[in-house]
Amino acid sequence: MAEQKVTKVDARTGAAPTPLKDPFEPKLPKASPGMRLVGYCRQCRGFQELDKRCEDAAGHDRHAMAIIMELPKDKPLYHIPEFNWGAFLMPPIWGAGHGQVFAVVLYPIWLMVDNLIWAAIHGQASPVLACLALVGTLVFMFVYARTANYMGYMRAYTRKSPEEYVAGERRWAVAMGVLAALMVAFATWYNLTLRG
Repeated sequence: MAEQKVTKVDARTGAAPTPLKDPFEPKLPKASPGMRLVGYCRQCRGFQELDKRCEDAAGHDRHAMAIIMELPKDKPLYHIPEFNWGAFLMPPIWGAGHGQVFAVVLYPIWLMVDNLIWAAIHGQASPVLACLALVGTLVFMFVYARTANYMGYMRAYTRKSPEEYVAGERRWAVAMGVLAALMVAFATWYNLTLRG
């Protein structure tokens, strides 16, 4: 049986010894009355209910939580969608608007794919290469859109509630959808009339 460390007895008061606290034991947050703890899990990519040890139902501990916050007990759990349509349809503009400027690299990739498709249609390039380039670009855009809400919300969580973030992303999705349609229409017009 392991011995328990105790403090010295106070000779003046005769108080019983109390166990020493481990200085390396983490101080876990506790919910206020009428509130509960929720966390935004990095592995689940969503808000999860937390127990007293700050673990979610899947067994992810507090280190897997990007954010731990209080939520009233009667309020439903926040939900941030796993897929961001604005980031999928126009990654360069959505990324630049959300502090992810690296997504601008898709502009030259789109031009390359457009040129490969045009050349394949006119017999100047391999249709297989054009298809591979198109599929690869779409897969990259899909993967980016799956991680976009996590990265975007982590950047905005100090300024916006989850509801405000989701509402803003709906507006971004509509705007990026309109812009993507205009861009495809322009590229089609350009390829049919000017490049012929």
